[in-house]
Amino acid sequence: MQINRLTQQIQLIIKIDRLKQVIWQTLLTDGSCQKNNAEHSWHLAVMAIVLAEYAPKCPAQEQKT
Repeated sequence: MQINRLTQQIQLIIKIDRLKQVIWQTLLTDGSCQKNNAEHSWHLAVMAIVLAEYAPKCPAQEQKT
């Protein structure tokens, strides 16, 4: 079963990598800036990791601790 999980994880990484091809513009206070979806997703993922301790735990997580 571990191989199947690894395959799924690698497929997810490949899909996430494709986000680098999606370009969009956002307006910042100092002007316009061009970014891609991968950069935006990376920032969101980092924030989720940093702030995870403040999120309510689901019942499955509480049983593990």
